[in-house]
Amino acid sequence: MNTTYFDEMTANCDAWENAKKERDERKQKIYEIYGWNSAEMDDWKDEDRAAVYPYRDGEMRAFRFFKFNLDNDNDEFEVYDSIWNSERRDFVETLRKLGVTEFTVTSQSTGLMDDIYGYIELGCTMAGLHTITKKFPEWRGEGYETVKGILFKVN
Repeated sequence: MNTTYFDEMTANCDAWENAKKERDERKQKIYEIYGWNSAEMDDWKDEDRAAVYPYRDGEMRAFRFFKFNLDNDNDEFEVYDSIWNSERRDFVETLRKLGVTEFTVTSQSTGLMDDIYGYIELGCTMAGLHTITKKFPEWRGEGYETVKGILFKVN
């Protein structure tokens, strides 16, 4: 996996959050000095609307799964939730940028069939049934569990 791209995404997200915090602080100062119905506040609103988050939803879903797998020292890349149809293309493209060559879908959601067909339409190959061993969620305590899934190759 390509932690360089992950690190780049992390830095870009952090920079955006820091800029948002700074904008919010300026908004409060503008309000205190000029009030809500001022030209300065109108300028701030224009600036805030122009501040677009650096990644789309599908990209962020891939980022969050990547972070989850790193944080849990997973040997295999697990996708434990369904991906919305509108997010799937960005999700798969981001997996490629992150250097993910295969992933196991463990989601048991009602959207699983949409996911399977969607991944195949985007060039992934369904390699077959697969089980993974992963850490318990924190709320369950220490230990590991075996989870059933479907292995996909990212082409």
